[in-house]
Amino acid sequence: MMMKYGRRQWMVGGFLGLAAAALVGLPGGAHAGGVDLQTVIKNLQGASQRLSGLQATVTHQRTNSQLGVREPRQVGTLRFSTRGKVRRLRIDYTEPQSKTVVVNGNEAILIEPALNQAFVSSTSEIAKKTASTSLLTVLTDARQLSENFDASLEGEETLDGHLTTKLLLRPKGKSQYTRLEVWISHQTWLPIKQILHTRSDYTLILLTNIRLQAIPEGSFKVDYSKYRVVRG
Repeated sequence: MMMKYGRRQWMVGGFLGLAAAALVGLPGGAHAGGVDLQTVIKNLQGASQRLSGLQATVTHQRTNSQLGVREPRQVGTLRFSTRGKVRRLRIDYTEPQSKTVVVNGNEAILIEPALNQAFVSSTSEIAKKTASTSLLTVLTDARQLSENFDASLEGEETLDGHLTTKLLLRPKGKSQYTRLEVWISHQTWLPIKQILHTRSDYTLILLTNIRLQAIPEGSFKVDYSKYRVVRG
């Protein structure tokens, strides 16, 4: 079953708003692998509305589709929080090297100790510098995203013992991505896996060890005064 949306330009990314937007407005009689879409819609929207914070292990890796060359796998701890209209994201990476990404609203900071540098800019500019910002759709208005997809449900799969529903999303309008694959857990009704495809590569992103919990506001404050600050 396919649904079509408009062509407004958007910043592509990750998990929560993306999946919710893809399901809004699907007809009640449709099914994905035997799952009634109205149930998926209800559960996903309910989980998104109730979510105030989460912590998880995030793993992602980019592969060059043409050469078959994989970049080093990146692993870190992700924290997400929402208060009113302000959404916050922080990822502290430990592999392959230490770095931190923090987003508060539209301000974003990328700290790279190996370069003795803190890059301070907007979310969209940080997105050009690190693959982790493919997760930043948790910060994006789902109503905006809902205007930018052709989406289809691809059935059910079991991931790490969890039943999921897979979505295939094709961006409308101008985008660096050709398609996105998203897996929604039936346990939490939140997206836990994603593959982002461009014309030359794809990035696999996985969330594990997910804990739904309040995240202190102070967790999103970072002191980068000891680093060389670059603003852009």
